[in-house]
Amino acid sequence: MPTAGNPIVYGSWDKAPGKPTVLIYAHYDVQPVKESEWDNPPFTPVIKDGKIFGRGSSDDKSGVMISIWAVESMLKTDGKLPVNVKFLFEGEEEIGSPNFKDFLGKNKELLHTDFAVTGDDAQYSDSVPSINLSSRGSVQLQFNVKTANTDAHSGQFGGKTPNAVVAMSQIISSFYDKQGNVAVDGFYDKVLPITPQQKETIKKINYNPATDMKILGTTAEVGDTSYSPLERVWYRPTLEIIGMQGGYTAPEGHSNIIPGNAMARITCRLVNNQNGDEIVDMIKKHINKNSPVGVTVSYKFKPGYASPMTTPSDTKAFSYIAETLSKVYGKQPIKMSTGGTGGAMLSFKEILGVYAYSLGFLQADEKSHAANEFFRTSSIRRGQIVYCYYLQHVADEESKLKK
Repeated sequence: MPTAGNPIVYGSWDKAPGKPTVLIYAHYDVQPVKESEWDNPPFTPVIKDGKIFGRGSSDDKSGVMISIWAVESMLKTDGKLPVNVKFLFEGEEEIGSPNFKDFLGKNKELLHTDFAVTGDDAQYSDSVPSINLSSRGSVQLQFNVKTANTDAHSGQFGGKTPNAVVAMSQIISSFYDKQGNVAVDGFYDKVLPITPQQKETIKKINYNPATDMKILGTTAEVGDTSYSPLERVWYRPTLEIIGMQGGYTAPEGHSNIIPGNAMARITCRLVNNQNGDEIVDMIKKHINKNSPVGVTVSYKFKPGYASPMTTPSDTKAFSYIAETLSKVYGKQPIKMSTGGTGGAMLSFKEILGVYAYSLGFLQADEKSHAANEFFRTSSIRRGQIVYCYYLQHVADEESKLKK
């Protein structure tokens, strides 16, 4: 189905009259790749050591395919489903879902549902289930620095000519203070304090920072130490430089130049009531204020941003998910938050009037968004079982309520 951007993939099975409807969301778009960083071609899946390697194998082709395979297995086995099911697969989640809300509004009647789940989410581990109840928003910005019409000979012009890469570095260093906080004026003005309930949630998580450091191969943690690592990841905003380019960067050789142009891309993760458009304006003002002499700055920005999202845990929709995970895993799911972004989730509540609860099987070490991304084949089977049990459980529990 067309949108102003990439199309939406929609499908439904509606042969259970009088039964509730479950809408299953996932996204088929993926992050870009640098093929030279991959051990195998990123778009040719390779199965090795119980893992599927390939771009999007975890985020979020797993969410798309597990839900389809679960429904397929029920139809092959029983010839029917216990509830009505609607699939909704988006193609722009990785850029903030800019056209998703408009699509929902134009197709509100078609997409009417009693329950919604998102396959674009994670479990705590192979043996410990979890449900994410909040996510951060995001907004992106690119800015370009120009100091000359062309790169200059460093011998002929060095010592008097402004360097675009140096200017870019100076601007970027001005974004942060010594404590690791964002130094952009107003950046934290609308950030609400972390609540006692959120602090209690974190206390219940068996989290060891060393585990993440081992996964990533890092040797230090950064950020404001007045907040714990999970507080910083779940409930505090960030400003990250996701890429820079300028000067001579070919793999071989050494060009003696003074770069005339440089570029940087920024992603900010947003929390509670931060406004992405306001954040971008703050960053622009900061860059303009902190640009060295001789610099011209231009900006590239797509209107719109993904808002942060919180879902309650006192609804029957939540309880159906929690009871399903408890049955399959043999233990209660952990209530968690995520530092990532699910731009479409807020639109479900605003347009369709339902919360989309997490029911995905990604894991933190699967290198989503990085080279050599993978997904565990064992999670495919477990995910199928969870979805099959969940659909039947919704039907059973809703039938009891009608009696």
